[in-house]
Amino acid sequence: MGNGLVWAAIPHNSDGVVFQVRVIRGLQRFHIPRRVLEEVFGLVFPASDAGQLELFYRHAHHILSRAMHKRPIAAADTAALQATDFTTVMKAQPGGVGSFDGNLDDYQQFLRDEARRTREEAGA
Repeated sequence: MGNGLVWAAIPHNSDGVVFQVRVIRGLQRFHIPRRVLEEVFGLVFPASDAGQLELFYRHAHHILSRAMHKRPIAAADTAALQATDFTTVMKAQPGGVGSFDGNLDDYQQFLRDEARRTREEAGA
């Protein structure tokens, strides 16, 4: 896939998808629960294990980018992805409100950058 995915599987309790990706300093294991697949990606309850994997691969690019953003350096534990890791934030823009492509951490950084830019423009 060219995105660092090593493997993906359904855990023994059929709760979501566990997957492993290449990150800085090694491999990192992640878990995206069934509840997150339902809330964020529209998984229909009750979905089979194959249905969960199919949905995971359909949205793999987005899921992997959020996972690698959450845990860019490998650690020994399994990092759990939550619905808030995929939250779309609305941002004000000239002429109305637009969608911000990212999670809440990205949006907070965006706000800091905008405040800095505004201060610099006011000082110039």
